[in-house]
Amino acid sequence: MNWLNVSGLTGGALVLLFAMLRAERKRLWLVLLLLVAPTVWLVMVWANLRQQWPETWLALGLAAAIAGSWWLLYGRKLPPPTSDNIKVWGQENVPKPQPQELQAEINRLKEEKERLEAELRRLKGNGQWTKDE
Repeated sequence: MNWLNVSGLTGGALVLLFAMLRAERKRLWLVLLLLVAPTVWLVMVWANLRQQWPETWLALGLAAAIAGSWWLLYGRKLPPPTSDNIKVWGQENVPKPQPQELQAEINRLKEEKERLEAELRRLKGNGQWTKDE
């Protein structure tokens, strides 16, 4: 028995089982159709071609035991996933700045620009700055 195959198949089966456990109930068929079914088909073809059925069944049993243990100890306490729970990064409602805050920032930037231009004129006037620099 090849334990590298068993560990790889167990890891893959765990990913599939956890995806099924944490999928939204309305979208479980989509996970089954697009993720689980193709993976199961590929594993069956691989196991049939290489005659690795004992490793495949052992890996499936180990993955089922691990996922079942996780679900019994922790997973069933988690709230069921819904579309309301899903948070997409980058789409948060950011507080919009008030007009007076924007005007204060514009004034600060104008003052900084004037200060930098004055310093540049001073440096040019002292001969410390030339076109070669």
